[in-house]
Amino acid sequence: MSYPEKSRSNAWFLLPILFGLIGGVIAYFVLRKDDSIKAKTCVCIAITIGLGFIGGIISYFILRKENPSRAKLFLYLGIIFGILGILLNILIGPSIPELDSGFNVNT
Repeated sequence: MSYPEKSRSNAWFLLPILFGLIGGVIAYFVLRKDDSIKAKTCVCIAITIGLGFIGGIISYFILRKENPSRAKLFLYLGIIFGILGILLNILIGPSIPELDSGFNVNT
């Protein structure tokens, strides 16, 4: 069944940013009949933020036919989030004392 497209507010993009995958799914179900591209974009925002590089690839394949420029944007954002996650693990991970393995080898 085809529904007429209605323009919806860009404030819907805040839902997946603030509430992650749950917010993206809620925004998708609210927007899917009025603005399908914006609904899919909300899901892609949630997936990309939550999964980083893998989420960027998934988002690319969801949006590539309807909006290729936005699909590339999510792919690049996924790459950036993946690199930032790796850098944060390298820089911050060793400084957290709770992550000490506690093997006490050669002590």
